[in-house]
Amino acid sequence: MKNKYQTGYSTRSLMIKEFDAIISSVNDIGEFIAGREKVDINIIPVNSENSKKKVLAEVLKRVRNVGNKIFWNLFLNANPEDKSLILFYAICKSYQLIPDFVLDVVLNKWYNMDYELSSYDFKNFIYKLSDTHPELEGMSDKNLSNISGATLKVLREVGMLKKNTLVQVEYDQQILKEIVNNGDSWFLEVLLLNENERKEIIEA
Repeated sequence: MKNKYQTGYSTRSLMIKEFDAIISSVNDIGEFIAGREKVDINIIPVNSENSKKKVLAEVLKRVRNVGNKIFWNLFLNANPEDKSLILFYAICKSYQLIPDFVLDVVLNKWYNMDYELSSYDFKNFIYKLSDTHPELEGMSDKNLSNISGATLKVLREVGMLKKNTLVQVEYDQQILKEIVNNGDSWFLEVLLLNENERKEIIEA
């Protein structure tokens, strides 16, 4: 049986400000991952208490899915671009729909030098998946537009999409090596790195 796709990121993308506020307030990231260190939700830069609770739950989910606390220690002192890279890794670990879209659709366009990417590409991807994933079948136009917009926003936030044009970004090699060490060398291909570039990082 195929794993069900989750689309809970449709109302939140990389959540850079929210992660910044929460991770910088944590004393021991290991304790936070284990659920033993609590965070004051009032530090979270959203309005309602209900939204703050949802944001905290989502941040904790993504932090736990990455697992290795080294990424969050790196996050604390990283520049905005490197923070976005770590958060992109976290959202890809949490929502399989995003890396599958990149690997199945975006990468194919990239290798064929077709650099234009739009919501149509994502919606078409969902339509094709719905045959084998009942959870995606019958998705309302509004929900489909929301998840499509959120996915493209994620790619823009990590720098892979400028307006509607795909671009390759130079990422921090230390972070990429830690991702490989964490058992996720597949993520290098999500970043549009070619075989030689991936090999250089893996064998470094």
